[in-house]
Amino acid sequence: MELLYLGTAAAEAIPGMFCDCRFCKTAKALGGKEYRMRSGAVINGELMIDFSPDVHISSEKAGIELRKIKNIIFTHSHPDHCNAADLQYRGYGYCYFDGQLDDKLHTYGNRAVEAVVTRALKEKYDKYSVDFTYIEPYVPQDIGGYTVTPLSVFHANEDAYIYLIEKDGKRMLYGHDTGIFIDKTFEYLAGKRCDLISLDCTMGYQSAETGHMGFPANLKVKERLMNLGAADKRTIFVSHHFSHNGLRAPDCDLTYDKFMEMAKPHGFIMSYDGMKIEF
Repeated sequence: MELLYLGTAAAEAIPGMFCDCRFCKTAKALGGKEYRMRSGAVINGELMIDFSPDVHISSEKAGIELRKIKNIIFTHSHPDHCNAADLQYRGYGYCYFDGQLDDKLHTYGNRAVEAVVTRALKEKYDKYSVDFTYIEPYVPQDIGGYTVTPLSVFHANEDAYIYLIEKDGKRMLYGHDTGIFIDKTFEYLAGKRCDLISLDCTMGYQSAETGHMGFPANLKVKERLMNLGAADKRTIFVSHHFSHNGLRAPDCDLTYDKFMEMAKPHGFIMSYDGMKIEF
């Protein structure tokens, strides 16, 4: 299985859209991995997680053809993850290619996501060859040949989801946006060893544990997952989804290299835009 990170930033991106803080200046000066678009990912080039305002350019840079994506799973309804308005550009008059739209684009998520997608497309799903399916937490779904299980987390005053995704004997956990998981989600994961676990680290060096996490909370989640048998020494752990607010640490800027100095001894790697992990 291959996980491709299209974007790795929180809502304001990095450098922040309107920001002139020390870290954003550093990011502009260094470029490269310090530039981060809004969050999203693709599995095996075919199953998309979230649809950000930057998905067009991030997909182009990564060589992903959006018209070939058939399934999108949404974590929650915030606009940096659920930019549903851009789905209308899949309709005739906005895009042209040989023949008809060969298949619908299937979208999945919670009730809040359903409301956003329905409002954006004005219920004219057929016009854009898009449909939406509500999926219940803790109920495995067959989505494009993947077993996808949404798991409830506390975020955004809605039943936000993280996802357990399985195919061909491989299993991964995509854990964004969230604080430390609720007990029911930890209990569901018990004994389900993951090959890769990607955790929200929006707040960077900070000790945030609710709504979003910082790196100290990542360590707590890793320890509990290890104790539950949901991870072991072979599991790849990734810190992902960063705000400049959490990377502008008091003693130094947590650039990619500095973050890796902190994270590597604990068995974590830091995501960056365009990063691919095969497992």
